[in-house]
Amino acid sequence: MTDLANTVDLSQAGVLIAAHGSPSTSGGRTSTRRHADTIRKLGVFARVEAAFLTEKPFVKTVFDQFDSAEIYVVPNLTCAGYVTTTKLPQALGLTGAVTQRITPDGRQTVYQTAPVGTDPGIAPLFAGRILAALKDLRLPTADTAVVVVGHGSRRSRASYEHTNAIAQQLAQHGVECPVSTTFLEEPPFVRNWQPLTSAKNVVFAPFLISDGYHGSLEIPRDIGFDATAADFIKRLGTLRPNVCTRNGQRLVYLPPLGDVPQMSRLILHTCIQTKIKFQDP
Repeated sequence: MTDLANTVDLSQAGVLIAAHGSPSTSGGRTSTRRHADTIRKLGVFARVEAAFLTEKPFVKTVFDQFDSAEIYVVPNLTCAGYVTTTKLPQALGLTGAVTQRITPDGRQTVYQTAPVGTDPGIAPLFAGRILAALKDLRLPTADTAVVVVGHGSRRSRASYEHTNAIAQQLAQHGVECPVSTTFLEEPPFVRNWQPLTSAKNVVFAPFLISDGYHGSLEIPRDIGFDATAADFIKRLGTLRPNVCTRNGQRLVYLPPLGDVPQMSRLILHTCIQTKIKFQDP
């Protein structure tokens, strides 16, 4: 990742990786903290922290501890939906993509970057995860379908539209199987996936940034997995697919995309692109 960092000087900047969080499970905060640790060890930034909207450490508390003159707030989220455009800016008092504020340490320029899930590298990374599973499990294209699972929202169309766009891009990156989309909070619901395909093998690929409650319990349960089984939890924790058979179909559940180590690189890339966009000519 250091090759990316060589393009701009971020040595005096701070980074706040802001995630939604999940008070009931540890998955979301674990992956976000892991990415923060990875980026911190690169020594590219003066400070790197992770914080959350719904659990400690809260984004506002951590944000106010930064003394850097330049801060990058990175929404560790899939799309520019309600949380990114409204909830996070309100929590931090941000006025737009660039916010100037005065603190006891002096003037700060705060950049809210685009959500990590909108980085151009997301689609090829997602496709690579799916293709790796097809290869490892020896699933033939002719007998396999892919079901992308997005969050969806009653407040905004962003999650629905972006999830569908990413699903459509998978074919450009080598996924030749039929691809459908389902959602947690709007139709077509993931719990009603069966009419979407009669393929012998069905690969479920959650387009989620972490394996919190949705990714570790709700989605696999709705599909037909026993998400409380020790082996399921172990495989999910080691980023390996879970496999079961239901009604003659072989079901494959991939870990949510946001947990993979490569996401750290996309977070860094998002900061760099924001720096380039707003730096003085």
